[in-house]
Amino acid sequence: MSDTPALDLSSLTEDQRLSFYGALFAMSAADRDMDESEDDRIFESLDLGGLSGDARKSVFRLAIQPPPLERCLLEFQKADPEIRRGLMLNLIDVVLADGVIEPAEHVGLHEAREVLGLDRDDVAALHDQAFKIQQMEVKRPVRPVARATS
Repeated sequence: MSDTPALDLSSLTEDQRLSFYGALFAMSAADRDMDESEDDRIFESLDLGGLSGDARKSVFRLAIQPPPLERCLLEFQKADPEIRRGLMLNLIDVVLADGVIEPAEHVGLHEAREVLGLDRDDVAALHDQAFKIQQMEVKRPVRPVARATS
């Protein structure tokens, strides 16, 4: 197990948690093929503790019929930077699970960067972190490393 800590979603509202998971499922479906390795990665990220019974059922409905990515992302447009960066890192982590970034997934990641208000350098650093953790056993959702300040 790595020393990479998990991203704590417990401070998010139930709707935000559903949007976080919805974004992951939407990204998996971006290329119109919900790859098993991508879905497995998402299921590793699910923490249903603290969610109502209805919300738990909603999570599994999201897995079957993912919502539009943009709708999920908009929920986080003004969220804390760590949550926005964490969502971006986990979107990248899902896309990399099958070892291939499809063109539609590139488009989805670009949209996520834009909506979440992240700069290219920060997203490049998140890509680097995501590549490093691919073969590691880490608790998901993954928390981004602290952003370097200059």
